[in-house]
Amino acid sequence: MTNFTILTAKDWALRWIRGSIESYFIGKTPLEIVKGGIKRAVKSYNVNPKEVGAIVNSVIIDPSLNAPKELREERAKPLIEFLNELEKGEKDG
Repeated sequence: MTNFTILTAKDWALRWIRGSIESYFIGKTPLEIVKGGIKRAVKSYNVNPKEVGAIVNSVIIDPSLNAPKELREERAKPLIEFLNELEKGEKDG
């Protein structure tokens, strides 16, 4: 018997976002690319900005990521501001 997990589109989007955030934190992906992916996930895959915020927080404290925690915290600031704006836009719109 094979043991596997079927991912929903939302699950896939959340995993993609996590990878993108990790890549941004270590300097391989520009912030604008990550923001665009998050916007698409929110719009197309029913992802909530709060879920993305939880991912950001978990990546900040992830000891396996090869980037200093201080750098991750600094890079997280514009991303968190962006998520706050997205969440505000959802409430207003």
